Amino acid sequence: MTNRTLYIVVCGAPLASRTADGVKAARANGWDPYVIPTEAALPWLADQDLGDTPVITGTRTPDQPKRTPPADAVAVVPMTFNTLNAWANGSANTYPLTTLCAALGSHTPTVAVPFAKHDLAGHPAWLASLAVLRYAGVTILDPHDGSTSSTEPVASGTGTQVSSSFEWSWALDRLA
Repeated sequence: MTNRTLYIVVCGAPLASRTADGVKAARANGWDPYVIPTEAALPWLADQDLGDTPVITGTRTPDQPKRTPPADAVAVVPMTFNTLNAWANGSANTYPLTTLCAALGSHTPTVAVPFAKHDLAGHPAWLASLAVLRYAGVTILDPHDGSTSSTEPVASGTGTQVSSSFEWSWALDRLA
């Protein structure tokens, strides 16, 4: 057990298929990971071996204790168009979004890896939401190469290829 807590927020896109790799990499780098999936991410996690890593879903009732210790850092891998825009707009209507909004408000170090096709990335809200999150201190990483200087959309039909070449160290090194 470590003393550094990492929330891995997972959205429903091909890169979610690499969550188990992220959990292993996080543990190898001294993190105690907690996976917080969106509803759309759950099918991507179904066949992955996450070991004893807690997977936190749904909301707790008022009589239930908190399910996670406070986060020392957050990695949103992958971040879909929907989550990007909801988060940037302060929408906290799901547990993953509440977690992300709270991390932003508490200035918890956060990296996010947007994963959207060209048609969604062409929507005006895409650039505006990226700008809001960057302004708030979120480190945005390109899923193709881990760059922070640009964020390229994922060409339709290449999600599996982009996911297989993704390096979790790109995100974890930014949080170290």
